[in-house]
Amino acid sequence: MDLYISDLDGTLLNSKRVVSSNSIKIINNLIDSGVNFTIATARSYEASKDILRPLKLKIPVILNNGAFVSYISSGESIVQNYLDESTVKFILDTYNLKGINPFISAVDKYGNKKIFFKGAFNRGQEIYLDSREKSGDKRLTKVKDFSMVKDYNIINIFAIEREGILDFEYKTFRDTLKVSCHYTEEIYSKGFFWLEITNVNANKSSAALYLKKYINADRLICFGDNLNDLPLFKVADEKYAVDNAYMELKNIATKVIGSNEEDGVAKFLREKVKF
Repeated sequence: MDLYISDLDGTLLNSKRVVSSNSIKIINNLIDSGVNFTIATARSYEASKDILRPLKLKIPVILNNGAFVSYISSGESIVQNYLDESTVKFILDTYNLKGINPFISAVDKYGNKKIFFKGAFNRGQEIYLDSREKSGDKRLTKVKDFSMVKDYNIINIFAIEREGILDFEYKTFRDTLKVSCHYTEEIYSKGFFWLEITNVNANKSSAALYLKKYINADRLICFGDNLNDLPLFKVADEKYAVDNAYMELKNIATKVIGSNEEDGVAKFLREKVKF
């Protein structure tokens, strides 16, 4: 039995940030026929649920780059990975020394989620905040400082800066802390890079292997476009890069398929899966 996992932004989503009607039709028909298909995304549940609502997903999805594995229909999480208090302090202290203002995704003991931020200090951050505000994201919470985070479980800490600015912090966190570091260019604001820090177990590869065991699948087949998909590609039995993918993914892909604008994932699945 095969498990198919697709990335979302830049892979299944087109440039309008939606799953096309054609992809929805093809994938839903495949799911109805018994294909095990799900999603692995850097997005949160709140940022994914409306986009994924048209799909008849039965298998839990991988969210926040693996911090959560959740049922998209209900939001129920079967895997949760948070950053520990000392790690959070180290990250925030490091950013503070350089005058970098990150975003903090958090959840309290009642399940209330927040994205704490101090403001928008560059165009990349403005684009991110604008996209979340337009979608009505109620998690956004502007603060003067981050003193309140001690009362929350921290899902991730991420910074958005121009190319090169976060290189030192990336190397510091990667080499000093036991965490997962996701460092890649923002596909919706080219020239700006996103550095996200999560629990060491919060990555697409660990989450995908968990799902593979969870449904007793024999093989893992994945689709991706961006650098945060590399861990997923490395553990997959087959891996397919969309035509718009980074060259690093294309170089290790089983095959390069149609782009996200061409319904590449859905059309490939339709041809690959025969009943």
